[in-house]
Amino acid sequence: MGNQIGVCAIGFAFANYNNQGSMSLFKNYKSGLESVLSRSGQSLQKGWSSPYVLLNESTKTFSSVPTTIEPNSKTILDFDSNQLQKYFGPNKYSFDKVTIGNHPDFEYLEENQMLKHHCVSMFIDIKGSTRLALKYSLEEVRLIKDTLLTLCINVVSHFGGHVHRLQGDAAFVQFVRKDSNPSDSIINALNAASVLCQAVSEDLSSAFVNYGLDPIKIRVGIDYGSDEEVMWSHYGIANCNELTTTSLHTDLAAKLQHKASVNSIRIGKNLVDAIEMKEDYISTPRIIKNGEYVDDRYIIQSPDFSYRQFDFNWKKYLNSFSFYKQNGSGKLEIFDNPFTLKAMVYQPEKEYNSSLYFENSYAILKGRLIKYQLMYNGSEYHRKHYETITWEAYNYGKEAVKAKDLHHNFERKFVNKTHCIAHAGYQGNHYLKCTIKRTHSDNIILKFPIYVDDEWDSDIDIKSLLN
Repeated sequence: MGNQIGVCAIGFAFANYNNQGSMSLFKNYKSGLESVLSRSGQSLQKGWSSPYVLLNESTKTFSSVPTTIEPNSKTILDFDSNQLQKYFGPNKYSFDKVTIGNHPDFEYLEENQMLKHHCVSMFIDIKGSTRLALKYSLEEVRLIKDTLLTLCINVVSHFGGHVHRLQGDAAFVQFVRKDSNPSDSIINALNAASVLCQAVSEDLSSAFVNYGLDPIKIRVGIDYGSDEEVMWSHYGIANCNELTTTSLHTDLAAKLQHKASVNSIRIGKNLVDAIEMKEDYISTPRIIKNGEYVDDRYIIQSPDFSYRQFDFNWKKYLNSFSFYKQNGSGKLEIFDNPFTLKAMVYQPEKEYNSSLYFENSYAILKGRLIKYQLMYNGSEYHRKHYETITWEAYNYGKEAVKAKDLHHNFERKFVNKTHCIAHAGYQGNHYLKCTIKRTHSDNIILKFPIYVDDEWDSDIDIKSLLN
């Protein structure tokens, strides 16, 4: 059968189309860092502008008199959330207000209460900031570190993460919403971590190199604990406590971060299993032992319990999004293109109640239908007489393998149509491919990924709906 899939998103084609411009998600951060780094040996002055403006900062003199930072000049800065929303879509799990400390969804728990509920724990560590003090003033070091931590806070908050704690150059983030799909929490954590690794290691690192410094680096550890593996409760005493998780997998997230190499993401096996992660995106870590490289398969290993760890290839993962593309130096950049696919997800016989889906933004439940509309500059595209349009689905995961349906062309039902209807049939990470073959110019190729998660309604007559 050639109609089962879980594909797609709204995104930007780039394959063989040359009228493109590249950009960075966080250009203002790089400009701001360069402004700070270029001022080595100078005093910060009133009215100086970076991503945000610091007013009334002290100069490089010792003083027992505290100085102040204007409330509206700090860390709310010029963070352009519209850029993240444009490419990754608005996130239904993000909070209305950014806070730190006790998770808002569980703060109703009293000091003597406990609750078992899943959680994705992420530890982020920024490496290399300590050496900044050898060249820059305390004010400048604070500004650089604050800019980086602010970037982390804004990115994880966009993807529905809650910052539980800031620890020097590090952050502990929880990805969870009460009674939500755990797969969505995992997807959000992977998206946030990947965006951060790309921004810090590729966009921002060059600013440090340009001024003779070792670039700032990032390390991320992520693990997932199920409802049975995570307990929420208060630690401490009255007026001096915090609500946090008790879980081996919270502890392992910290260990994974510690063992991760610079500019990399290390994850636990639970994440891989929960979303049927593609093998292309993971690898077994390797270490030097007795002068030779050997596999480092386990983050914890004992006669009673062993738990696998993996390195997550964020660059290959982001490159699967249609709007990311590697440039000549191998770095990822964002490319806009007039060709897009608009994807709407809906339940059978309820197309009127459809919702817009962005690439890899959450797990579509099995049994849903997805309608993809080919667009050009925001309007429905009309096929030219010299063009042939084809649609293909590429599935991944155990269910697709069992069904022998790793690739299909929808029985050519949608050839030369500017739309396609697919059925979310298998759990896993899949993608749709739309090709516009042209007689007198380059072809246009669009590839868009989605996640599909378990839910199946056996009473649906799928074939009758794929028109």
